[in-house]
Amino acid sequence: MMGPGGTEIDARPIDERDFHCARAIMDGSSPYEMPLAGPERDPALAVYLDPLPYNARRAALAAGLEPLLARILAARAATSDRPSVDLLAMENELTLRVVAFHSQLLAAAFEAGCTADMIQKVLPDFTHKEQTRQLTITVASLVVGAVGSIVAGAWAIEDMSSRGPAVIGVGAGVGTAVLGIAALTHEERSIQFAHSRNRLVPLVSGIDPDHLYPPFVFQMLTLPDASDGKTPRDELLEAWQRDLERNLPATEQSAARDRLLGDGGSYDETLLTLRADMFEALESKIQGLARDLELLNRSLVQTLSTPDGRTPRPSVVPPSH
Repeated sequence: MMGPGGTEIDARPIDERDFHCARAIMDGSSPYEMPLAGPERDPALAVYLDPLPYNARRAALAAGLEPLLARILAARAATSDRPSVDLLAMENELTLRVVAFHSQLLAAAFEAGCTADMIQKVLPDFTHKEQTRQLTITVASLVVGAVGSIVAGAWAIEDMSSRGPAVIGVGAGVGTAVLGIAALTHEERSIQFAHSRNRLVPLVSGIDPDHLYPPFVFQMLTLPDASDGKTPRDELLEAWQRDLERNLPATEQSAARDRLLGDGGSYDETLLTLRADMFEALESKIQGLARDLELLNRSLVQTLSTPDGRTPRPSVVPPSH
């Protein structure tokens, strides 16, 4: 089957969903969805969060842990003896939530890496089919040359005065040359590649209404970092744009971008490689988010594990009500 520009399209369509890399969608109505609280609004409680490093505080905000953590720190600061049952229950909830967020990061990184790997497994089909085509043409070229030589030789033995052998020889030579040129010519191939549940789209738009990502992971990707105010999402978009400009001429970039961010379409080897690279970059960025969650963990251990088992009061005295 021929596509636009004379490219050959593999009739066998491929759907990204068939890779079985992505998780089931958990929208707001799912019993397994973890609702996330907003930031701590009470200044008297928020002051207990001030000692946390910025990136640890960023992780707590993305995870919706600020209200819970602030109340734990305030309760521990006010406790003079053994922790209360309520305080222990809050600390247990905090532990369970942090463990769950670690799992969400691992799952999201797996989905991105799995998708990249599965796309890369499609790529050898292009090389194999092209090599098969070139081998077939090469064999045909040899057959044409050999048959032409045999026929011309036999004719010449039969009739030395005839021009037939020369004509056959010239024809065989022309056929061999044409087939040889065809064998050396690279033929563009493409496949129909579908991705209606496109996990690149939320990162480009900055919103995830279909819950393609766990909310904690998406908030970590879209909250600014401390160093330059950029978000991990900003850095991803810049890397993706550089790859697009490096691999495609300017005249083809807009159409390629539309295809990558749409429901799919005709993909050649270059576009498939680009999509795989985009998911690899996403996997690396999600794995990097684990550093901030690990920093939050260490900060909690340091803050909650003072020698006397109590949390120091904040240096700023909270306003009285």
